[in-house]
Amino acid sequence: MAKKRFNKTQRKRLTSIVSGGTLFVIGIALAALKLEIPSALAFVLAGACAGAMCVTRAINGIRGGNFFDENTLMTIAAIGAVVIGEYPECAAVMILYQVGELFQSLAVGKSRKAISQLSKLCPDTAEVLRNGEYTVVEATEVSVGETVRIKPGERIPVDCVITDGETTVDTSPVTGESIPLECTVGKDLYSGCMNLTGLICAEVKRPSSESTAARILKLTEQASDRKTASETFITRFAKVYTPLVCLIAVATAFLIPLIITIFGGNYLAELAIWGKKSLSMLVISCPCALVISVPLGYFCGIGRASTSGILIKGSAFIDTLAKADHAVFDKTGTLTKGTLAVTDCSCTNGYSQDQLLTYAASAETASSHPIAKAITNACKGDFLPIISIKEIAGRGVEATLETGEKVAVFRPTSEYDSTTVEVFLNDAIIGSIHFSDEIKDDAKQAITTLKKLGIKKTVILTGDGADEANRVQQALGIDTVYSRLLPEDKLAKIEQLCQNGTVVYTGDGINDSPSLARADAGVAMGALGSDAAIEAADIVLMDSSPLRLAEAIKLSKHTYKTVKANIFISLSVKIAVLILALTGLTGMWSAVLADVGMCIVCVSNSIRLLKK
Repeated sequence: MAKKRFNKTQRKRLTSIVSGGTLFVIGIALAALKLEIPSALAFVLAGACAGAMCVTRAINGIRGGNFFDENTLMTIAAIGAVVIGEYPECAAVMILYQVGELFQSLAVGKSRKAISQLSKLCPDTAEVLRNGEYTVVEATEVSVGETVRIKPGERIPVDCVITDGETTVDTSPVTGESIPLECTVGKDLYSGCMNLTGLICAEVKRPSSESTAARILKLTEQASDRKTASETFITRFAKVYTPLVCLIAVATAFLIPLIITIFGGNYLAELAIWGKKSLSMLVISCPCALVISVPLGYFCGIGRASTSGILIKGSAFIDTLAKADHAVFDKTGTLTKGTLAVTDCSCTNGYSQDQLLTYAASAETASSHPIAKAITNACKGDFLPIISIKEIAGRGVEATLETGEKVAVFRPTSEYDSTTVEVFLNDAIIGSIHFSDEIKDDAKQAITTLKKLGIKKTVILTGDGADEANRVQQALGIDTVYSRLLPEDKLAKIEQLCQNGTVVYTGDGINDSPSLARADAGVAMGALGSDAAIEAADIVLMDSSPLRLAEAIKLSKHTYKTVKANIFISLSVKIAVLILALTGLTGMWSAVLADVGMCIVCVSNSIRLLKK
């Protein structure tokens, strides 16, 4: 069981804790029997068994030029305890330190496990059509253009497009979206998703090494390379703080007794008292809780986000999202679905809306144009039988009904504020149909949630006309809208907004790449499988739900608060115990418990981020 639960280093550390703990208990028993020399020997052996790894690392660190890491501090404290005759404290320092190190190692392993699960998204093999039959091969051997067969209950091995069959696909492992997706011929599928219901054949679009799941894993692993201000501060802080503490400890041990001796004290007696206090000070001042918990907190935040289809390209962007006060959006495809829908009809000559849509839909039945699809979707009645349909370039379509009537759906001859077509029956206009881009179902909720999370200003930047942009603004409660913007105009607006606050810009990641790059944090939405989006953005939302942005900001705020809490708790407790140690109100036992305890508390606090 131990081999499955612990790695080699963890097993070695656990062995040292058990052996050291056993000898420590023996030492206590011998001390109770007033066998001073055997008990002292047992305590020293307990410290040696528990601290062997620590001492070895301290020596290696000194050889490598790292004189003041936590291993060195603990080694000095343990040796000092032996020198002043506090043998139980020598053992306690090493045993409790190893307990803290083991706990930290297990916590880091748990956080890494959350991310490493991504590597299991794709199966190792795939069924490929070769020489007229399907053969199981390694997924890494599948080439672009080959046909793979995916059975119900199997994971999709590579990015591909359906060529035969239809099915329902669970995209939640990649996008975080819980609702299965209905997929037919021509639909793109992405590695890591689960085929639920139907047998399908699909053409491979990307090799296994460049699949969506592989890129997600690579992106998440690279995220730890981008440090936040908190992380870089802690690293610099530890490099200055640790040698400074050692100098203060030396001064405490030797200078204070010397000063007391000048005023009539006993130097050796004072040396024993203040030497013990200085050793306690070294243990208390060890910055391991800070150095461990801060990067671990961000790492857990990134891992938690990745399991929800939110890819954050570095912990620095967690801080940016947490501090954001301007949420700026592209409109089409971000807050709207990017598909046309009938929003209004204007009828003339006594015709009703249903009649208008029936005539128009009948004429458009053979067209695949987005306007034709919107009309046929809006028509509630049966289509009229037609004899012929003729497409007139630049204008629209004209159809002849079985009754001999002629129906035409043409682009208007005059300007309208929205996308519009005019419908004619026997050359007489019977009305006009108006269209607009459909707003996403959860867009309103997303904007409301963002404002509750502290976003002070919401903005739309769009190339659409003013009327369409204002319609979306009013429907969603957006604060400001700028319309008819070219990409360079959007970039200029982002420049202005960045001067007044922290700006998060959300777009499709392709035509908005200049704005994504300039914003304090660029968010590519609905970027599943998009190379351009993943390259351009700092945060990638793998599905097209605006609520995912709100989730990313909420998680970032939680992560940021957790990291700050770790820093505050660790420093506060250490300062308090340090003061108690210098005043003689507590000893090395309290120092050890304070150090290990703070490490355990801060690491546990960080691990909570992995939970939903």
